[in-house]
Parts: sequence; structure tokens; C-alpha cells
Amino acid sequence: MNFLAHLHCSPNHELIRVFNFTGDGFRGTTWKAQATPEKIIGVELHRFIDSFTDTHPTSKKAKAVLRENAGKTAPIALDLFGDYFLHKHWDKMKELQSFTSEVSVEAFIQTCFSQIHVADHLLEGKAARMWTFMRSENWLMDYKYLSGIKRAAMGMSRRHPAIKPLGVFFNRLEKGDSSYIAAEQWFLSFYPELITACTKFIEEHPLAKRISRL
Repeated sequence: MNFLAHLHCSPNHELIRVFNFTGDGFRGTTWKAQATPEKIIGVELHRFIDSFTDTHPTSKKAKAVLRENAGKTAPIALDLFGDYFLHKHWDKMKELQSFTSEVSVEAFIQTCFSQIHVADHLLEGKAARMWTFMRSENWLMDYKYLSGIKRAAMGMSRRHPAIKPLGVFFNRLEKGDSSYIAAEQWFLSFYPELITACTKFIEEHPLAKRISRL
């Protein structure tokens, strides 16, 4: 899943949300030696979301359809679709989390941006490099539009020539294409399962009792 979905899958706790957002920046386990419970849970939640998404049968089925046109970049394409369809179906999906049930997607993104801004010294890796641009250009709201995820895909393709097919795929994509339909069906079926799995992951995490407001 991409940035917006990671933020929405987090519990309503600022630091866990921030460390989930920047979870890609932590490799291996050595960082855990001096880490707070919030940091450990946030990074491990990020990894759980990625693993649960990548290995889920519904995701594998959708990626098989996308692979016909996106090739090896199908998993990345599906991640981008996740944020786009979360926007499109926000009025339904916001009900899956009590803290967003009465909140617009614009307000939720603003809350997340405010929390990340306060803690931006904690960011690592990709999130740290992208944060300034993401905030100033409001990337997460841009993912509301098909043109927005097309721009994101084209930018990724320019920065990383090995995934050039990703930009080509989205540049040719239109609503109603087989890939678009497959991705939307995947999202509507999969995302509620993901939220449920993330909630269970947090509740059962051995460090959860050491954190207040969980």
C-alpha cells in the first residue's frame, strides 16, 4: 500500500503513525536496540501491511491482471491504485476506523501532515527525502485524481529507469480499462480485511500494553 493507506491503517496515535509512515527507512533489526515501543510498533506495522498486502490471494489475483500491461511493476501500480481508490471510496472506508468515521479525507490528511511535521526529525529513508515535497505539493490529496497517480508514476519512472514500464502503464490507463476495474475490485474486497488485520496486529503486539491511548 502507498502513503495514505499506511496512515489510515495506523492506530490513532501520533508516533506510531509517523513511524509507520517512515517504516521503509529502517532495515534489519539493529535499530530496535534503543527504540521506543512506539517506534517498534510503527515500523513493524509498516512491514506487516506490506507483507499482508503482497501475499494476500486477492492481491495476487489483481497483480496478475495488471501484469499484462504493467509487467514487473504491477505491485507498485497496485500500491498507487490503493491510495487513489481510498480517496474514491473514502465515505465508505472512513467508517472502518473510529477516528475517521466523521472526518473528511482532507481533514485526515491535514491532521497527519501536522503530526509528521512536528516529528519530521524522526523520518528516515524515502519518507525523509520526499517529505518536504510531499507536504508543499500536497501529494496525498493529488492521489485523489487519476492524473495525480499518473504524475506520481511518471516521476518514479524518471528517477528509477528500471521501472520505466510503470510510467508507460499509467500514461495509457483510462477509467474502465481492465486494469482499472481489477484494481478497484481488489481494493473494495481487500481493504476492509487489511484494516481488520492491522487492528488485530496492534491489539496483539507484545509492546501494546506499554503505550497509553491504544
